[in-house]
Amino acid sequence: MRIISFGDLYTDYYFKDSVLVGISGGKTNANIVANLSKYYDTAFYGCVGNDSSGKISVLSLEELGVDISKIGFVDGHSKKFFIEDGEYSSECPYCNRRLSYHGLKCKSDDVLPYIKEDDVIVSDNVNKLTMQIIHSLSNKAFIDIGYLGEMLYSSLDEIVENLANRFEIINMNERVYKVLKKKFAIDSLNLYELLKPKVLIITRGKRGADIIINDTLIKKEIDDPEIDVDASGAGDAFFSEFIHVYLESESIDEKMVSKAYMKGNSLARIVVSHLGARAHLERLIPIASYSYCICEDFDISNKK
Repeated sequence: MRIISFGDLYTDYYFKDSVLVGISGGKTNANIVANLSKYYDTAFYGCVGNDSSGKISVLSLEELGVDISKIGFVDGHSKKFFIEDGEYSSECPYCNRRLSYHGLKCKSDDVLPYIKEDDVIVSDNVNKLTMQIIHSLSNKAFIDIGYLGEMLYSSLDEIVENLANRFEIINMNERVYKVLKKKFAIDSLNLYELLKPKVLIITRGKRGADIIINDTLIKKEIDDPEIDVDASGAGDAFFSEFIHVYLESESIDEKMVSKAYMKGNSLARIVVSHLGARAHLERLIPIASYSYCICEDFDISNKK
């Protein structure tokens, strides 16, 4: 069994007091795969821009043992996020430009030929490409919904058609849940009944999470939240540990939920004590020098 995911990779730039500290590969599903690489064989399929930061995105996964052999480089600047104090921007703070290519370069042909029957799929969005791939396969699948994207304009029937009976675990943050709740006048138990996952998780950040299994709502609260250095990647780490416990458990019950929540929360607390979504796995890479700007061509020759 492998854990696999796919799509267009991102690169994250981390700043402290307006100073660039370092860069790392990013994107929710890639972060989840990176965290699970210590337990399973893993792979990522898709593409990234053919520039310095795109190459870092691939290197970041490769150094964690993720199979990157089928990630293609495409013409254009890779997708980037510039992150400081929990704020994300796609505009470079040095040159105030957005050089990243637009839309998705990853195609189904970049993914489907390489997925094996026993692969477990992790996804992080409900765009057309993802749904096309997910629904053309019968593999066990998990989804983390951190933003609505195209689903913001979907009807409830369309959302149900995309998600129902397809995912073992649906994980969504409180912001997404509140939008769905308000738009369709439904609560978490309604969502669980409509989407029919084995587990529905609604994360509430420092306040804990609501977890539904077997038509039962289990509330998990955090009494002593960690002081954040950087919350980037905490949710990804939490979900990765939840997936791991779920896959290794023989039954879906409150004992499994408690163990998964405990392990997920423990790792999330470690993640927020570092700067960078993967800093608990690998250090941020400093930029030694650059041409034109940090968002274009740079050198990391001082990497130690």
